[in-house]
Amino acid sequence: MDLKLGFLSVRQHTEHGFFGGYLLLNHLARPLEFHCTLPVKPTRAQTLLYGHTLNDFVCGEQVARALVQKAKVKPSVIFTDSHPVLALQQISSETVFYLKTDRGVGGQEASALIQPASKLPLASLQADPRLQMLEDELQRKDGAEKILSQLRDDFDMEEPFQRIIEALLEAHPIARAA
Repeated sequence: MDLKLGFLSVRQHTEHGFFGGYLLLNHLARPLEFHCTLPVKPTRAQTLLYGHTLNDFVCGEQVARALVQKAKVKPSVIFTDSHPVLALQQISSETVFYLKTDRGVGGQEASALIQPASKLPLASLQADPRLQMLEDELQRKDGAEKILSQLRDDFDMEEPFQRIIEALLEAHPIARAA
C-alpha cells in the first residue's frame, strides 16, 4: 500500500494573519513530511478587492498552494479542516477534501478555524459523510472512495490536524489565540 495522505490546515490569528501547516502521512499515520508557513496578512487592497472571497484566495491560492508546492512527496489526496482551502482544488490538480468536524484541539488553539465566507457548492462522500468536496470536482469522487477504503477502520481523520496545530504552536508561539 503506497498511500500518501496530505493534511493541510490554515488558521487565522486576528493580529498576525493566516498560518498554514501541511503534514504528509503514510497509511500507518507516520509522518513523511511537514511544512508550515510564516504568517500571511492580506493587504488592505486585497481585502477590498477580494471581498467575501478573500479567505479562499489567501488560504487556498496563497498559503495552501505554497505548502503543497514546497512538499517533495506527492499526496494521493489532501484533507483539510479549513473550508477555504478547497479553493486550492480550482487552481491545481490535487484532490482536496474538507473534513467537517466539531472537535476542538484540546484547548490549544493555534487561533480560530476560518469560517466559510464564499458559497462553494459541496457534495459529501458516501464512505464518510464528514468529508466534502466541491461539486465541480465530483469526477474525483470514486478515486477518493477507493483511497478511503484502503485506510484501516481505526484511522482517525481528525488526529493529524491536532498534530499540525501543535506543530504550528511550536513553530510560531504568536499563533496562540489572542
